[in-house]
Amino acid sequence: MMDPLSDSSSIERAAQAPSASRLLERVFAGDLEKIQVVFDAAVLDAYREAGGFRIIRTDSSGRLSKSGAWSIDFGISGDGDKFIHAPIGSILHRLPESEHEHWRQHVVSLPLSENFLRGLVRPGCLDDGPIRPW
Repeated sequence: MMDPLSDSSSIERAAQAPSASRLLERVFAGDLEKIQVVFDAAVLDAYREAGGFRIIRTDSSGRLSKSGAWSIDFGISGDGDKFIHAPIGSILHRLPESEHEHWRQHVVSLPLSENFLRGLVRPGCLDDGPIRPW
């Protein structure tokens, strides 16, 4: 059986990454605010262009701050540092609500089932083909 992740060098199974595995243990134990949301690093561009913000980084993590107001820490990943990620708890509680839409527009994810998501957002009957064994 072919590994579905074998065609992408920037995707790995969390169980094979020790820190991600430990983080997921905490998430599965109920610490849902640690769930990571991944963004295109371009989410930071608007803050680079605006006054009053500071972005600093190390090799693998960074911080965006608005002077005297708020800050959010994030991880940096992907070839060429093209992604950042942050815990959902930080996004919801450290970023002002007025910033949420901007960040939402830059979320990236693996391919998701459109019909399954529709059912989560608006429960009801979906015509999704016949039921069959898999």
